[in-house]
Amino acid sequence: MAKVSGPLMSMEASGKFGGTLVFTKWKGRPVVRQLVKPANPKSADQELARNRTRVTGAVQSWLNKTLLKATAQTLTQKARIKAVTPGGYAWNGFITATIIGAGGLAYTAATAAYAELEVLEKTAWDDAAAALVPAINDVYQTVAGGGAGVAIKQGEVFFIQQYGLSLISLATAPGAVPPTYA
Repeated sequence: MAKVSGPLMSMEASGKFGGTLVFTKWKGRPVVRQLVKPANPKSADQELARNRTRVTGAVQSWLNKTLLKATAQTLTQKARIKAVTPGGYAWNGFITATIIGAGGLAYTAATAAYAELEVLEKTAWDDAAAALVPAINDVYQTVAGGGAGVAIKQGEVFFIQQYGLSLISLATAPGAVPPTYA
């Protein structure tokens, strides 16, 4: 993205120009970019990417709102993530990239590990997610074509979060027993 000074011979510009450029502000600085007309494919792959993003959004939302700390920890998970986030990255982008992984591999591994749990173990994860303050909720999902899919249950969202934390060495790999927070 190009930084601009005095765009269009003015002190400030916003909006599209000539059907090819867009002038706007980014983090308070004036910028110009190419006008892109978004396509909104509703293919299975696109909906899968959106679903993964919805789950990581729910994780970030919970991390932002909670004051709970994992057992034996003195900092919240958000503070711990911020402490290990590489320079130049925002903590939320870092945890999203970690949970999804290259090509969705980490996310796929997390959901596969969750699928291996017994019914009572999944119920324990659901109960643990519901007991958190605030509770982690089910996450709406879509299918190819944009229709409603089966929601990801709160316990699976909590499991995926813990799996992501284990990838950056902030938790042990999740298993049958969910972690405790206080």
